[in-house]
Order: sequence, then C-alpha cells, then structure tokens
Amino acid sequence: MVLILLALACLKPTPPVEAGGGRPLLVVNVLDAASDAPAVDAPERFDGAVLDAVSRRKLVPVLLQSEGELAGVQGSRETGPRLLALAPAAAGAPLLLVETRPVYYSELNGQYRWTVGVVLTLQGAATPATRSFDVPVFLQYHHQREADAVDAAAPVVARKVGEVLDGWLGGGG
Repeated sequence: MVLILLALACLKPTPPVEAGGGRPLLVVNVLDAASDAPAVDAPERFDGAVLDAVSRRKLVPVLLQSEGELAGVQGSRETGPRLLALAPAAAGAPLLLVETRPVYYSELNGQYRWTVGVVLTLQGAATPATRSFDVPVFLQYHHQREADAVDAAAPVVARKVGEVLDGWLGGGG
C-alpha cells in the first residue's frame, strides 16, 4: 500500500496540449448580470486567467473588447445570437466565447455565497464544443458583487477552458 502511494506521489501532471505555429484564437469574455442590465466585459483578472490558459497551449489569444466588436454580444443574452454577431469579427478564425452569469445565493457562516454559471463555446473546431457548469464561490463582504464573484471563479473557469482547448488541440473536438 505504501509503495502504491509513493508511486502516485511521483506522478507528474499531464502537460497541456500545445498548438504549433502560434495559431490565433479570438477570446470574448462576457459578464451577464442577474438584472436586466446589458452584458459587460468580464473583469481584468478574469480576462488574465482565461488568456493565460490559452497562452499555455501556444495559441495566440486575441481578446475582443471594443464597443464595435461587442455590440451584438451585449444586445443578447443567448449564445446563438452572440456567435452570429461575432462571426464577422472572427472571419473564420477559431473563437472562444466565455459567458458568465453570477447569481447571489445566500449568506452562509458570515460569507456570501454566489453561484457563477458559465457557458464555454469554442467555435471553429470541426464540431463546436460547448461546456456548461456552475462554480460556487464565497465572498467575504456584502458590498462585493457580480464582478467580484466572477473574479473568484476565474481559476476554475481557466482550468475548464484548458480542458476544452486540450480536447480541441488533441483532435477530440
């Protein structure tokens, strides 16, 4: 039993799959507030975590943030119309759309629990990959809102982005 545990301790994590030749990947990070407010850009720290996950796979991330490029994204809350609105900016290049929807859940043991719903869509692969998941986060202060909840979810989202990209670059999607 001890030998098995020692052998498992020596295992190294699988390195990320890498793209060759510095392929560009357009990245759009969107924060949808629970209210009827229009979608906004995700916080900078969240952007950095997603871009880092893309860069570690030797892809060249191009973050779309300008008002002109995101006008169609901010006008809709559904993935399909957003992808159609981004098609001219993508011009056939692969596109990663990361949609986040933070929702306040409850107060628990003096902390504020939020659930960040995430939809990852990678378009430009042979078959578009979509992954939906929720990330529970705890914020310490009452004044922290949606952007802080999305920032707190950034490490989990970056890991899931990496998994989607590994599947795509490895030929699985």
